[in-house]
Amino acid sequence: MKVERERWIDMLRGFCMLAILLDHTEIYYTGGNLIPYDWYVSNVLIVFFFLSGYLMYKQQGFSMKRKMVSLGHSLLLPYFLFTIVLALPKALVHGHSLDWESLLLPILTGRASWFITALVVSEIVFSLFLWITRGKVIPLFILSSCAFVGSILLTKQSTDYPWCINNALQAVLFLYIGWFYHLWKEVFNRINTPLYTSFLFISLIIIKGYATCKGMHTMIYPLSIDSYFLFFLDMLTSIFLLVNVCKQLPRYKPLEWVGAHSIVYYFVCGGVPLCLSLALEKVGVDYHGAYYSVLIAYALVCVVASCIVAIVYRYLSFMIGKRH
Repeated sequence: MKVERERWIDMLRGFCMLAILLDHTEIYYTGGNLIPYDWYVSNVLIVFFFLSGYLMYKQQGFSMKRKMVSLGHSLLLPYFLFTIVLALPKALVHGHSLDWESLLLPILTGRASWFITALVVSEIVFSLFLWITRGKVIPLFILSSCAFVGSILLTKQSTDYPWCINNALQAVLFLYIGWFYHLWKEVFNRINTPLYTSFLFISLIIIKGYATCKGMHTMIYPLSIDSYFLFFLDMLTSIFLLVNVCKQLPRYKPLEWVGAHSIVYYFVCGGVPLCLSLALEKVGVDYHGAYYSVLIAYALVCVVASCIVAIVYRYLSFMIGKRH
């Protein structure tokens, strides 16, 4: 029996994807983050891991074989195809050398798109944990927590691992949180009210204000977290807030569309802002201190990125493991 699509998931993905596009627009158009990274970027990235875990919960039972096939089609195949296609243009724009080692080594080691590779590895690890524990809550929590501790220990030695293994191990715990949320979603739905949402919003402002005043960082790539207690408080509050908001909002199909196509948006979310920023600079519309110009550049980025995404899904759907 086909499960009805939960529209709030696409709404939430769409919102987070637009936030990432804003972050990249600011970086390439102005040369840095005008809105501090710690205010929202880690939060929206963590949401994607949470949603992956949410979708991995299956009431009829988890199938390792089905998950690995799905992972290959939906993430691994797009990763290799998109990074190979974009390797040469990216090297030319950034002025990197064009030898095969420089072009292919980042792809083979999983460094060509850190978020996708971390998502792939984290889903594989979490799938193994699900298989080992047979979906039992406490053993699964223990293994996921051990993965998080492993991420901390690895990061103390370095932040540059093949296939972003330290980032992936950190993400496993947030996949578990998403899985657990789905398992008990009827209970969590009880706090899906305007009152609880307002409380979460106020709490998040207080957390962000405290972290900003203390100069504490919650960067997840490269991993740079000053207080793990504050990090968890920040991430969990923002997750529950954003889930509540997207469940309470009326359907907005353009935002849902962005969310449903977020995988391709992610692959172009760096290249499009970079190329548009260079083009705007050429015609004398570069950043001069007024934030409205960033919003204009951002609007252009969203339009161009959406056109590329639409073309890929319409004519190049094999790149994302789909058939016409």
